[in-house]
Amino acid sequence: MLKQIVPEIYIRDCAKALIFYKDTFGGEIKNLQMSDNMEMFKRMKGKVVHAELHVNNRCIFYFVDVLDKKRANVGNVTLVLHMQTKQRMQQVYDALREGGVVGMELQKTYWGEYHAIVTDRFGAPWALNFTPKKKAPDSPDQ
Repeated sequence: MLKQIVPEIYIRDCAKALIFYKDTFGGEIKNLQMSDNMEMFKRMKGKVVHAELHVNNRCIFYFVDVLDKKRANVGNVTLVLHMQTKQRMQQVYDALREGGVVGMELQKTYWGEYHAIVTDRFGAPWALNFTPKKKAPDSPDQ
């Protein structure tokens, strides 16, 4: 049985990226392990070997510096974030697109949700999603 899925994101300039993601998503950085004084990483000073961003008890990201040329590209994975409010979605979208590349502007979609796609300044691809609560059939428009 699957207990949990935690994305491990290989990122360039991971120490700087960690601060950005903590500011953007909130939460707490835990279990930060740096390459300094680790024999197997002696030629890679100042690199993040492992870090965890605990946004809440259900949303955890692992981050690692790109330590190997094979990990130079982020890969064919997009992280889809389901947001609780449209306002929070806008805040996260604005932060991620600063210095990044927008693949799809934040907009209401034909399937009834708000959606956006952004590759941030560190090369990580994100899709943001917000589903408004459905109104009862007899309720007036707001």
